[in-house]
Amino acid sequence: IVKGDDVGEEVQFLDDTDPFNSTNFPEPTRPPLYTFREDIALITQLSGVHRLLRAPHKLDDCTLQLSHNGTYLDLESTLAEQRDELEGFQEDRERRESLCCKTPCNGTY
Repeated sequence: IVKGDDVGEEVQFLDDTDPFNSTNFPEPTRPPLYTFREDIALITQLSGVHRLLRAPHKLDDCTLQLSHNGTYLDLESTLAEQRDELEGFQEDRERRESLCCKTPCNGTY
């Protein structure tokens, strides 16, 4: 869903706070819609996503990952600046794609 500089995307979190838990699935199963501003850095919008999801992660430990290809988004950049990474995202409406709030692999973004 796109309105001007706003992009509505389904968001979920992956509770990967326990490294020994190997049965993690994105939650909630019915992802809510979060409206991102294309022209504002994702780091500024992450707290709203975190609050909406009531994610168990510490906010400082969170990043956003695309569900369709596993790409981590650069939180210092805007969605508009990351159009190449978003290519293919939400093109197939049969598959439910979402942005996933999680702990970054290896502790890096």
